[in-house]
Amino acid sequence: MGRIPVGLVLIKNHIIMKKNDLIQLVFTPEEKETLEQSLSSLESMASKNTPDLSSEDRQNLGSINDINKLFVNKCQVMMEQNPQLIPAFVDVDEFTRDFDARKQVEDMILRLDVIQRQLSDTKVLLDHDNYHDALTFYRSVRYYAREQQESAIPIYDVLKRYFPGHKAESNPVETEE
Repeated sequence: MGRIPVGLVLIKNHIIMKKNDLIQLVFTPEEKETLEQSLSSLESMASKNTPDLSSEDRQNLGSINDINKLFVNKCQVMMEQNPQLIPAFVDVDEFTRDFDARKQVEDMILRLDVIQRQLSDTKVLLDHDNYHDALTFYRSVRYYAREQQESAIPIYDVLKRYFPGHKAESNPVETEE
């Protein structure tokens, strides 16, 4: 049998349509460049303007929960309405700057979380497609190796190591980093 057209798969001498292509994604060179520049800009701004806390610092400082955020928000409003009640040692301007910056950072985190989730979901789909295509290739190579096609045998010998639980496939997997 000759070369199988792209998009079709040979399994046990039957040609079937490929059904596992869950996502098609190709970034144009311009999109790649824009994404790279945007990420570099974000990294640069973050490294200039944000601390890098240690695990111990994070544990010691903690974070405020939603109830405490509501408390801080309510105090901010009441401080604006009742400035005469603010202790002299509380720097209201610094409190306001911190309050506004926290809101901005929180909004950025929410937006980045959405982007991170979208990218993560995209990666899941791409990984799925790649893995199933790789399995299809492996099955094809295994078929041709069993049919004694010389070019398939060494490829099969390498790939079968990834399935050590199967008979006669006890060699450990060697990966190249």
